[in-house]
Amino acid sequence: MISPKKISPKSAGLLCLFCISSSVVLATLFYNQDKTIVLFLNHLRNPTRDLFWLTVTNSAGIIAYGTSFIALIVSLFTKEKELKYKCMAIVAAAIFSATTATALKFIIQKPRPVRMLTTIHVLGPAGGWSYPSGHTSDAFFLAMALALTLPQYKKTVFLFYIWALLVGFSRIYLGAHYLSDVLGGIGVGSAMSLLAYRLIESVAKKHHALL
Repeated sequence: MISPKKISPKSAGLLCLFCISSSVVLATLFYNQDKTIVLFLNHLRNPTRDLFWLTVTNSAGIIAYGTSFIALIVSLFTKEKELKYKCMAIVAAAIFSATTATALKFIIQKPRPVRMLTTIHVLGPAGGWSYPSGHTSDAFFLAMALALTLPQYKKTVFLFYIWALLVGFSRIYLGAHYLSDVLGGIGVGSAMSLLAYRLIESVAKKHHALL
């Protein structure tokens, strides 16, 4: 599993760049395939699946920002330096990811599938612009932040990555995003967590603390 010592800024950055560049290629050169995927998954809907995937999609913000809020409280009151800086890294990742994803939405202004495809049946939250997927970015910033700050809990980190992937899938199934939007969300969320971790790590070193 991922650990701070095994993730170099270069390799992690390349992975994030791959996700983002793949999303751009899908959204442009392979738009027909991008469109086909969301139509296919959205047309698989039934009441049981709808409820499950809607629950998954709604869990993104609750879990990601709920965890970040807890990390903020802990960082303010703990006297243990290592724990404080790890919590600060999670909080910074949340701020960086949310800010970047929101900014990109307004800069790129990519229409949601429902605005382009008349046969899409949207289930759940789907307001604003489409790229990148904010829910996916939320889920992946948390998964990456936990992988970096808590590498010893490999099974827990693995479960968070599975959850993050399910969140991304749910956005396509619910008709709220294209696959390209989800890939963009993966790249943005992961990149911002890595950036936040490295910045907090540099601050921790100046204060003679390990992260």
